[in-house]
Amino acid sequence: MAELPKLHFPEGIAQYIRLSEEDGTTKVWDATRKKWLVLTPEEWVRQHCMVYLQALGYKQSQLSTEGGVRTAHKQGRSDIVAFVQTKPRVLVECKAPTVKLSQETFSQAFNYNTTIGAPYIWITNGLQHFYWDVVKGAQIEALPQP
Repeated sequence: MAELPKLHFPEGIAQYIRLSEEDGTTKVWDATRKKWLVLTPEEWVRQHCMVYLQALGYKQSQLSTEGGVRTAHKQGRSDIVAFVQTKPRVLVECKAPTVKLSQETFSQAFNYNTTIGAPYIWITNGLQHFYWDVVKGAQIEALPQP
C-alpha cells in the first residue's frame, strides 16, 4: 500500500475511505462514481472532502464529482459540487497536498463557479482549507451545514 500523507481534516475522516491494492497499484473506492480509481494525491484529498461533506450532513446522493464545466474561457471539470434540493450549494476545488494554493487555484474555482453558481466555494490541498461565501464576498471560517 502506498504511503499516504496525513491531511488536516477532523479525526476519523480517513477511516471511511476504502482502499485496495491491485497489481501493485493502490486504488480508492469513489462511492459517488461507484468505481475504483487509481489513488493519486489529488484523489486522496478529494475523497477526504467527500467524507467531510457527509460528516457535515450532505448525503452521498447530494454530491457530484468530476462534473464537466464549460466556462467562457475553456472546458473544465469541477472536483466536487454539493447540492441542496438540486441547487448547487458548495463548489470544491481540490489540489494535491504538494500543490500550493495560489491565485491560479482561486481563479480556477471562481471561474468554474460563474457557471455552477454555488453560494460557497471550498479550495483545499488537504493541508490548507479556504472557504468563501460568494454572496457576501468574504472568507468564512467553515462551511455551513446543508
